[in-house]
Amino acid sequence: MAHGDVGFAVVGLGMGRSRSKMIAETPGARLAVVCDLNEERAKAAAQELHVPYTLDHQEALARKDVEVVLVMTPTGAHAPVAIDAAGAGKHVITTKPLEVTVERCDQVIRACDEAGVVLAVDFGSRYAQDMQTVKRAIDEGKLGRLILGEATLKWYRSQAYYDAGGWRGTWAMDGGGSLMNQSIHPIDLLLWFLGDAKRVMGTAAIFTHCIETEDLGMALIEFAGGAVGRILGTTTYPESQPFEVNVHGNRGGVVTRDGAIAGWHFLEGAKDTVIEPGTGPANIVADMVGVLRQNRKPVVDGREGRRPVELIQAIYQSAGEGGWVHLPL
Repeated sequence: MAHGDVGFAVVGLGMGRSRSKMIAETPGARLAVVCDLNEERAKAAAQELHVPYTLDHQEALARKDVEVVLVMTPTGAHAPVAIDAAGAGKHVITTKPLEVTVERCDQVIRACDEAGVVLAVDFGSRYAQDMQTVKRAIDEGKLGRLILGEATLKWYRSQAYYDAGGWRGTWAMDGGGSLMNQSIHPIDLLLWFLGDAKRVMGTAAIFTHCIETEDLGMALIEFAGGAVGRILGTTTYPESQPFEVNVHGNRGGVVTRDGAIAGWHFLEGAKDTVIEPGTGPANIVADMVGVLRQNRKPVVDGREGRRPVELIQAIYQSAGEGGWVHLPL
């Protein structure tokens, strides 16, 4: 343990278990404590990682060796923990989505703003070098004037997946279904690559699961920059496929699968286009260490993390009301 390492607490040890290991393996970071309501799960993680555990997140927040709190609870439980953490002067990371509605996202953003702490959202695909390369190529105009962006996710999830824990596929704790939980990764990338959406028209339905929300959602998008887009997200496919985010302009296009570039395609006159690799932190933990030690912004701050929640909420609104929904909401 090096002097000056950033101390982290992890609250919620479902997904938080892997993030706890990430902290332990990241230079400049130190896992100080883990927390979960389930004592058996908390104790197992603590023993594996050689750190103390607690069942009460307030105990974790009271520790002087904690600078950053990773909120890895179910989505609808992010705001209470994040707001408590901000109130205790701790920087905050939430897993995706930031929260279940834009209103709750705004509560977290406001609390962190008022406390003067950093808020970051863990979108793992943003840390993939290939995705950083695509973003750089788009920003440098390598694809020309953007025309179309597509986000497609076709995964399989069993009914047992939704039944486990009792929160998945619910409005209150999951914020939605196949769009909000699974497809938010490619949707976030689509917004990152093409910019703000101007309006959206969507549909959502339940086909093969007993859930409150949706297991298939689709949408058409018009972006403020002039491009158009489409989204398909479902958990009804027989076998999970790589998610795709594909973008093209009037000079060239790119196909990506599971956060990796599958191919560049250019018009005949642009085939010698040079694509420079993107650069950035390797993961959310390294990102936050850099944020605090180099005084820079996180890759996905609270306002950026709010954007896909707003777009998905607009899709749900369109699915319920019919017709186009204009953004911002």
